[in-house]
Amino acid sequence: MPTLILKTEKGYQAYFVLQDAAYVTSSTGFKVVNVAKLISQNIREHFKKDNLPVDMTCNHFGIARMPRLDNVEYFDKNNIYTFAEWLSWSMQQDDFEYLKRPNLFVLSGTEGQKQIDEPWYHLLKNTSKIRGEKSLMGRNNVVFTLALANYASGIDQSACLEELTDYNDELAIPLKINELKKTIASAYSGKYEAASRDFIRILCQTWVDSSLTSKDLFIRQGWYKFKKSRDKRQRSHFSEWREDFLAYIQQETSATNPYLRVKKKDITKTIGIPERSLDHVLKQLQSEGKIMYSFKRGRQGGVIIASVISLAISLMNKTREAREDYYLALSRVFGRTLSMITHLLNRSVEQIKERYSDSGTLFELDTG
Repeated sequence: MPTLILKTEKGYQAYFVLQDAAYVTSSTGFKVVNVAKLISQNIREHFKKDNLPVDMTCNHFGIARMPRLDNVEYFDKNNIYTFAEWLSWSMQQDDFEYLKRPNLFVLSGTEGQKQIDEPWYHLLKNTSKIRGEKSLMGRNNVVFTLALANYASGIDQSACLEELTDYNDELAIPLKINELKKTIASAYSGKYEAASRDFIRILCQTWVDSSLTSKDLFIRQGWYKFKKSRDKRQRSHFSEWREDFLAYIQQETSATNPYLRVKKKDITKTIGIPERSLDHVLKQLQSEGKIMYSFKRGRQGGVIIASVISLAISLMNKTREAREDYYLALSRVFGRTLSMITHLLNRSVEQIKERYSDSGTLFELDTG
């Protein structure tokens, strides 16, 4: 249980107070920082598995609100633990199925592939219509992402500033020069490695073309990200199948085409996943609210799959009347109740608006 829960205009903040301070020292290679991040991530995952609306992308060491008499919803001074107790708890969580993470590594800048060479970078660079008052994402997000690509590609900060100054000048409503410098400096602060592909995809679908898919944006696709090739391994862990499948769905769907019809054998052949593992992945991702799927029998049948985030992005540009028709159509396609479809997509839209607002901290790549 948290020590304190504080209410804000857009949600709640949970405070977990330590009994004693955990000291950061250079002699230990600043290990306590990495351990604290892992504990923070495990706390989020723990509550997320119960379908609580946890913000999984906010900075682990961000600034929180000051508790006051008028905003504290819950407080128990007995809910205070030592750092050692948290570490022990966190290590136990790592054994759970929902916390197993794939063996990922950063793609940018490796083997001659650089983020500034990928299609998405040039698509954003050639888009001048980006504005700052957009409720989903705006100029700061785009500039920050472009700067991160330069940083991850080994480009000097002064060269990046020169290039993005020219880009900023081409915008319909450019950033002020001080804001531009501040955003680039943040990208080069050393706190970040690269922008998440999910965020890049949303930016490009928002400002460039809503029909863009991952295969249009990235040089290297999702299921080639592992350090060892599949034929050199005796078995693939479930978490890796899960990541491969998500990468596949992101590549094959977009905001204008948010779901696809495909035979299960085509999926198993493309990403090399056993059919039984695929069934398990489908059930888990649907229970987490990340996808929806249904089966159609017969010769022309197969599985119909949709990415919830693509459905939500597609929904955001529709009128209220068009949304009602959209909900009804999805209810028929996926065999889910109208109320469930409405609740799931409206929640996803609100999460996108809140999480992907103009804040550079959303683009921290947490390899956790």
